[in-house]
Amino acid sequence: MTLIQSIILGILQGITEFLPVSSSGHLVLAQKFFNFQTPPILFDALIHLGTIVAVIIYFWKDLLDIFLNLKKKENQKLILFIIIGTIPVVIVGLFLQDSIEKIFNSLFMTGISFLITAVILSATIFIKNPNKNIKKMNWVDALFIGLFQAAAILPGVSRSGSTISSAIFRKIDGQTAFKFSFFLAIPAVLGAVVLQLFDLKNQQIGDGLLIYFAGVMAAIIFGLLALKFLNKVLLEKKFYLFAIYCAVLGAAILLFFH
Repeated sequence: MTLIQSIILGILQGITEFLPVSSSGHLVLAQKFFNFQTPPILFDALIHLGTIVAVIIYFWKDLLDIFLNLKKKENQKLILFIIIGTIPVVIVGLFLQDSIEKIFNSLFMTGISFLITAVILSATIFIKNPNKNIKKMNWVDALFIGLFQAAAILPGVSRSGSTISSAIFRKIDGQTAFKFSFFLAIPAVLGAVVLQLFDLKNQQIGDGLLIYFAGVMAAIIFGLLALKFLNKVLLEKKFYLFAIYCAVLGAAILLFFH
C-alpha cells in the first residue's frame, strides 16, 4: 500500500463513516473500480479507531459531562440506552460474520443496499415535528435504533443514516438523534476493531509507520469535517438530500453490474 492510497482510504473512511452514505459500501467500490487492494487488517482497524478519535474530539464536552456526572439521571439513562442499542449489532457481528463477508464480495448486493439507504433517508421527510430528547426517550427507542444499526453492517447500508433516520422515525429530534447515533457508534466500532485485531495473526506494519499514520490522520481530520457538515444539514432539516446521492449511486452500480 502506497502513501497516496493510505491517505485516500483515510479520507474516504473519515467522510463516509459519518455522512449517511455508507463507508463499507464505498470501500467495496474503491476496491472494485479503482483496483485498490483490500487494506491490511491492522490499517483498517487503525483508521476505524481514527474515526472514533474524531467522535471523541467532536463531542468531548458531552462525553466529559457524562463521565463527570454519572449520578445525573439523564446521563444514566443515556448510558443504559447505549448498552441496549448496542446489543443487536453485537449479536449480528458475532453470529453472522461469515455471511456478511460473502455479501461484501457482491457488487449487486452493495447496489441494493445503497438503494435501501436511500429509501430509509427519504422516509424521514414524512416525520413531522420530531421533539423527543434523551429525557423523553425509552428503552424501545434505543432498541429500535440499535436494530437499524445492526442492519448497517451490510455494505451500502449507512450506519449513521440508519441510526439517525430510525431515531427520527421514533419522533426523536435531529440534534438528539445526531448525538445518540455517534455515541452508539463508539462501542459498535470499537467492538468491530477488537474482532479485527483477533484476526491479525502477528501482522506487522510492513508498509511503514508513516503510511499508516497518514491514513489515520486523514480519517480523523475528514471525520471531523464530516461531523460538522452533517450537523449543519440536520439543523437545516435537509437530511433527506443524501438519499438522492445513495439512490443515484445504487442505480449506477446495478446498471454496471448488469
